[in-house]
Amino acid sequence: MGAASRPCVLVTRAEPGATRTCAALSERGFEAINAATANLRAHPVTLDLEGVSLIAVTSPFGASCLANAISDRSTPVIAVGDVTAARLQETGFEHVASASGDAGDLLAMIREHAPNDEILHVRGVDQTGDLSADLKAHGLKARSEILYAAEPVATLPDIVWQALEAEACVLIHSAKGAERFWALAQAADQTEMLRAAPVIALSQAAAEPLRRHGVSKLSIAARPDESALFDALEKQCGETR
Repeated sequence: MGAASRPCVLVTRAEPGATRTCAALSERGFEAINAATANLRAHPVTLDLEGVSLIAVTSPFGASCLANAISDRSTPVIAVGDVTAARLQETGFEHVASASGDAGDLLAMIREHAPNDEILHVRGVDQTGDLSADLKAHGLKARSEILYAAEPVATLPDIVWQALEAEACVLIHSAKGAERFWALAQAADQTEMLRAAPVIALSQAAAEPLRRHGVSKLSIAARPDESALFDALEKQCGETR
């Protein structure tokens, strides 16, 4: 079927990522609607890397914030996934590794190549999970630094709810994004529509808040990256019309 037969897609991740995802979906022939549930804002931070032998980065926006927080690009960095790793390389970091997965894969990779000195995890203020606590639980030296925050939006435009009523697919990138989208749907009296909508999530953890609220048409990406998310979208929604 042609692109015109495809359902539209609601992109719920925070900005600035939502705009990039909408553009990538448009390239695949989908009508994408920006339904960003929050805006990421960097904190004006200058990091002290004294005693730090490895920096762990768990989002592309975190990679950009890290680049703004330090001038020395020689400390090794490890990214949760390939997109984050690419962002680190683009900003000039000299030694970049990727776990090519999720937080569990990142933890396992760090443990496998455990450094003697401190591991610094840069993160958002409300990011799910605490990598530094997990690392310390395995006997490693670690700390975290908050580099950014997500500012939730108060409402979404009517076009979002009109698309949901017209059986749009919903993309979920994170558990926090899922929680925010549910709260926005609740405020707009659209929870029953959301429960019936096809939802494609980046991971089981990202899907869990909506599963708890009774959303049943859930598909999970084979890997926790956007390429696999788009593949799952193609399978679930790409040929439904």
